[in-house]
Amino acid sequence: MRAFVLALALVGASAFTPASVRPLRVRSIIRAEEAAAEEAAPVVEEEPAPAPAPAPVDTRAYLETMYGGLGEPETGGKIPPMAYMVADMGTPGTMDFMRAAELKHARIAMIGFMGWVANIQNVHFPGMLSASKGISFESLESVNGVDAFFSMVPAEGLGQIFAFAAVFEWYEMTHKDGKWNGNNALQGEIVPNINKWDILGFTEGKTEDDLKRVKLQELKNGRMAMIGTLGCVAAATIPGSVPFLTGSI
Repeated sequence: MRAFVLALALVGASAFTPASVRPLRVRSIIRAEEAAAEEAAPVVEEEPAPAPAPAPVDTRAYLETMYGGLGEPETGGKIPPMAYMVADMGTPGTMDFMRAAELKHARIAMIGFMGWVANIQNVHFPGMLSASKGISFESLESVNGVDAFFSMVPAEGLGQIFAFAAVFEWYEMTHKDGKWNGNNALQGEIVPNINKWDILGFTEGKTEDDLKRVKLQELKNGRMAMIGTLGCVAAATIPGSVPFLTGSI
C-alpha cells in the first residue's frame, strides 16, 4: 500500500515539471549536430577574381616607343606622316609586322648593294653559272645587273633563288625562338628578330644598351642600302637618272 501511494505521488509530481527542460535539451542536441556537420564539411576555397584586362595600347604611342622611332637622334624627334597613317589603320601588332618586314628588306638590300658594288668592280665568282647553257659568272659583266638577272639567269636558277628565300620566310612565319609556333602572322606574333640568326655570336655578352645600339645601326644601314639599291636599279634601267653612276653600271 505504501509503495502504491509513493508511486502515485511521483506521478503527480512529474506533472509539475517545467515543460521547457525537454526543448532545451533537444535544441542543444541539434546545435551539436549542426556544429559537427560544419566541421566535417569540406572547406571550399573561393577562386580569386580574374585579373582586369590590360588597357588597350594606343598604336601611335606604341610606334613612338619602337627603336628607330620618335626620340632617336637621327629622326629629329619626328616620324613620317605615312607611318602614322599605317598606325591609325592597324594595331601594335601591325607595327611589329611592318618593322619585321622592313628589317628583312633591309638585310636583303644590304646584300644586294654589295653585289652591285662587286659588279661595278668586276668582281665575280669563278666558274659557270649554268654549265648546261654555257653561262659563266664572268659573262654577266657584259650587261647590267637587272638584265643579267632577268635575261641571262636560267629559269631553274631563279627558281632556286626563290626557293631558298622561301625556306627562310616559312621558318620565320612558323617558328619563334627556334621552336614551332604555328602561323605567326595569323596569331599576330610577327615581331622583329623573332628568331635568332646570330650564328657567329656577335651579340653574345652584349648589354641591353649595346643591343639597342647595334639594332639601330642595322636598321639605319639597311634603310640606306634600300635607297642605294634602288638607285643602282634606276641607273641600270633609266640612262642618266643617277649621274653619279653614269657609265659605271
